[in-house]
Amino acid sequence: MGAAFAIQVMTGKESNVKRLMEWVFSKNENAQKWIKEIHTFSQETRRILKSGELGKPIKRVAMPGYIFLEMNYAVDGENTSAYIADDVWHLIKSIPGVLKQFTRSGQIISADEFQQMFELDLTDQVEISTVLEEDTIQEEAKKLAEAEIEVKLALHQANTADTPQERKEAEKILDYAIQQEKTIVNGAKEDNTISTELELLNEQHKLNPIISRVKSILRSHKEIIRLPRIMLQHIGIQEEDKPLSHVVIDRLRHFIKTLGIS
Repeated sequence: MGAAFAIQVMTGKESNVKRLMEWVFSKNENAQKWIKEIHTFSQETRRILKSGELGKPIKRVAMPGYIFLEMNYAVDGENTSAYIADDVWHLIKSIPGVLKQFTRSGQIISADEFQQMFELDLTDQVEISTVLEEDTIQEEAKKLAEAEIEVKLALHQANTADTPQERKEAEKILDYAIQQEKTIVNGAKEDNTISTELELLNEQHKLNPIISRVKSILRSHKEIIRLPRIMLQHIGIQEEDKPLSHVVIDRLRHFIKTLGIS
């Protein structure tokens, strides 16, 4: 593994720029002399389908907006000898999709640092999408809005009471309305998302090498969960059984809760 330079490219065009750059370099002997290999860092994600089967792999770039040129030569400890020949530099600059080059002295990524980048966790991922219970959320929001109106009305009656007795009665109504509002807030349906389960873990468990690789995204009344494919076995799931999404989510939730009380 050699040292490398980073090239900033248009996000989402990393693979296209890499292919075009490889083609251009194949036609240029000097570029082949300086550049050993072009790298992107990506991982594959497979969605669990309604049938329980894993869908076709979707390749995602792990470092969006960057590709890396591994060099054919060694550099000194200060990286002061690191550079790319001017004609190769201009060749890279001319490739569509390239935005910026970090190819000057002192900007090189050492061989050791570049090797560490290859050791990043790029294992295959499994993605599960689940629809949040929108109707329940809307119903709870409606009840809370009604309770807030009751509190405002009771507060108005207390502030406009003509006699101490009327004020006393109004304050009783206000206290009751506030208590009802608190009851609705505290008794609201528990947020049962994986995201919440992960947040409830203490810091030590969040650093667990398995749990730390589970990611949850809440978007448009959906929760999208990504976890390493090899983790399915940890939660008691066998791929050949074609598990449905809700089964995987239930097993994952149980795994997280068990970890949280250990």
